[in-house]
Amino acid sequence: MNLESLAVQVRRGGRIFAMVQDADLRLWRQNRGLTHRQALEAALRAGIFPECFERNFPSLTVEEQLRLFAGSVLVAGLGGLGGCQAQMLARVGVGRLLLADGDVFSPANFNRQLFATPQTLGGNKALVTAQFLQDLNPGLSLEPIPHFLCSENLRTYLPQVQLVLDAFDSIGARRMLFTAAREARAPLIHGAVSERYGQVTTILPGDTLDFALLYPHDDPLPLTPPGILAPFVTLIASLQVQEAIRLLLGQPPAYHRRMAHFDGDTGLLEIINLG
Repeated sequence: MNLESLAVQVRRGGRIFAMVQDADLRLWRQNRGLTHRQALEAALRAGIFPECFERNFPSLTVEEQLRLFAGSVLVAGLGGLGGCQAQMLARVGVGRLLLADGDVFSPANFNRQLFATPQTLGGNKALVTAQFLQDLNPGLSLEPIPHFLCSENLRTYLPQVQLVLDAFDSIGARRMLFTAAREARAPLIHGAVSERYGQVTTILPGDTLDFALLYPHDDPLPLTPPGILAPFVTLIASLQVQEAIRLLLGQPPAYHRRMAHFDGDTGLLEIINLG
């Protein structure tokens, strides 16, 4: 039995597309000795949405879904921003994720970090995130990096991916990532949150943007970390992931040479030209 014979026709938004149910795809791949990843790719190449991705239509065509499945992203930091980024990338179907963080979960993370639970306390953030996402979709290629990123190891990781998402929580770490991405000619989608504010901008290979334009001054080490509410984390992570989807699909980025700045006090999302 071939995949086409297992597909059903689904109508959505006045359009018809082919979809194969998870149970049928599982049986098909077992009969052929294929991995879950191979089966998902085979379905997409045949023009068929696997059930786990079918609600992405019509926002994504099957060709675009296949392109995302072949895509690769490094998530730098897996706290509030990075945890949200990682799960959204996985759910939309980006096929290969490098997940980097050397920190462990603590109770102070409960208010905003997606994978911080009483059961994950003390667990390394990269390992916990990768395990959750692997359980969510065994067809994903996930590489946990359970240590902190630095200039040296970024030279190894950045050439392996199409782009990197900035989910760091300090200016020093962001500067280090900014410099490493520029040297590796890797697109960088910067995001940051603090208190009730957040910002996003995209830096592409060849850009001459100076990091000092984003952060004119180093921030002194605070006596206590800044307060951050979950809605702002989720909003900024969502803007970053949607920008990543645009880049992976070869579409023009929304925030190149521009910064999206969100003010939680006013509810305004302002677009600032960076030149």
